Amino acid sequence: MAGSDITRQAIHLIETGKARPSAAVLELIAQRTGRPYSAFLRRKPDGTSGPTASIQVKELEWLCLDRRYDEAAATALKLLGEALPLPAEVETRFYLGQALVQLSRPDEALPHLEAACAGAEQLSDPWLAVECLDWEAGALYLMEDLRALKVAEDALRRCRELNPPLPRTEARILEHIASIHVRNHTIDTAITYYEAAIKAAGSVRDLSRLARTYHGLGIAFQERGQLERAAEFAHKAISLYALEEDHVLSGRAENELGILLMRQGELKRAEALFVSALAHFDAAKAERVRSHVLLSLGELYLLSGDLTRAGEFIDAGFEHAERLSESLALATAHQLRGQLRARLGADSEADKEFETALALLQSLGLTDRLAQAHGEYARMLEARGDHERSSGHWRAAAELALPRLARDKVRAG
Repeated sequence: MAGSDITRQAIHLIETGKARPSAAVLELIAQRTGRPYSAFLRRKPDGTSGPTASIQVKELEWLCLDRRYDEAAATALKLLGEALPLPAEVETRFYLGQALVQLSRPDEALPHLEAACAGAEQLSDPWLAVECLDWEAGALYLMEDLRALKVAEDALRRCRELNPPLPRTEARILEHIASIHVRNHTIDTAITYYEAAIKAAGSVRDLSRLARTYHGLGIAFQERGQLERAAEFAHKAISLYALEEDHVLSGRAENELGILLMRQGELKRAEALFVSALAHFDAAKAERVRSHVLLSLGELYLLSGDLTRAGEFIDAGFEHAERLSESLALATAHQLRGQLRARLGADSEADKEFETALALLQSLGLTDRLAQAHGEYARMLEARGDHERSSGHWRAAAELALPRLARDKVRAG
């Protein structure tokens, strides 16, 4: 039935009532089943057939399931220009928000998802409200907005209160919470949530979610220093993203694997991955996360001693992060600028950059990342011969790391 025109998964979703086909796909199905096109159309109360609001919303759902996000966004915006009944408007805003998040346009997605969530609550539809909250958290995550964790946790709480439950949605929310903890460098918590997500999914195998889980576990084990295991998960994630033809996630995974190889001293292989990651972002016309790849290249050239190119990429990453208000990328950029200024002998400028990075991480409440930054600054001061200030930052790093070390000790029995 699917042939080479659409995916077998898409046909399966239509067959099981989980998706509605677009007009083009419906025509294809009619041709291949030998039935008239009209036989597949829902009838209006007056007996005529036509694209009712319900059918149009179902087409939006289909476009999102088939990952035709540009078409979904355009269709939804056109629909919102019409007078829609509240249920249709709420679903239209939900699918529009979902499509915009997938297109890496979270700033545009957020108001639609917030409105959809409010509408779902007005309609007493807690299932849709949970879905809206999860995608809202995803938009905030892409914006590096620290509200993402709170919104995702609210979505999980509400999801677990649903009757009947939504196990696949619960698994997705758990995976999203794990990803937020990876970004925040709370690694043990992230692994716990990934394990819970796998358990909640049960026998259902969603390749996209599995790829994201492998991706996150790769970062987590890299932070733990288990580099071989980290590389194994990263390679698996990249392979699955390639199958799914997801440019944005492929680019993110290549950046993470590149960082892993860079830490192991394989600078040429890392550079190739960073360049490939930028190409993926260009193909997807995605602005978000690009700053992190630019900063990865800046760090690579800093390690290789090419300070001119390092400065160019670090500054480009800084400007990109500043324009998009990406707070975590900004903190990284200040740390890398500090290292670069130190290499150039501009010690007072290096100090200012690190002090800015530390203040930013302190304001964000990211304890583990703050501890790492104190340690990095301590090493730089130690190399300069400023042992007194270095000791102070080592103490700060140790004090911040103590709670995590205590948790590790408990985990170890």
